[in-house]
Amino acid sequence: MAIDPTLRDALSAVTTASIARALERAGLRDFAPAGLGRRSSTTIVGPAHTLRMVPARGEGIGDLATAIESVPEGAVVVIDAAGTGRNLPFGAILAGRLSSRGAAGLVTDATVAEEIGLPIWAAQGAAAGGLTLAGSWQPVACGGAAVHPGDIVVCGPDGIVIVPPDMAEQVALEAVEQQRLDLWLQREAEKGVSLYGLLPPDSSARARFEAETGSV
Repeated sequence: MAIDPTLRDALSAVTTASIARALERAGLRDFAPAGLGRRSSTTIVGPAHTLRMVPARGEGIGDLATAIESVPEGAVVVIDAAGTGRNLPFGAILAGRLSSRGAAGLVTDATVAEEIGLPIWAAQGAAAGGLTLAGSWQPVACGGAAVHPGDIVVCGPDGIVIVPPDMAEQVALEAVEQQRLDLWLQREAEKGVSLYGLLPPDSSARARFEAETGSV
């Protein structure tokens, strides 16, 4: 499950918006969990370790302890709460143990009422009712996005994106170039260049970008 350090650094160095545009060009959809609030300014990158929870009907919380104890170091734990917005059971305790196991962060469409030390992206508010564990290490839906075990999760100040591992290297390269282009376009706009031909960049703008930056 470990991510190559060079790939992690590349994905950490660009915005999730740049990664999203690269994923869109590759034809992917539903790769960005929505409606989740950020409680960390840290950008995190790690492989997804998925858990699936459903509304409890009076039973316990399932074998949640075993699921948490199986989370490897460096993983981003993605918890599908069936879109209920219910409160994650024992959120602070779970987060404390995940942190001690070296988890990179937590992404969930449950709510987490307690303040916790782990980087977290979670639903806002708190719906009544409990949740019980229904499965782990299986494809889930979180915030409307598909997440498969081992997908690369990138969480930054501007959002979250899910990157299939077999596409990650190419997406990272394209995202780096996209961000270079975006910064160049921003500078052009700040210099007073008309947005016509910049958004989107036409052939003339791209030629100037390549000439000034050495891009190909």
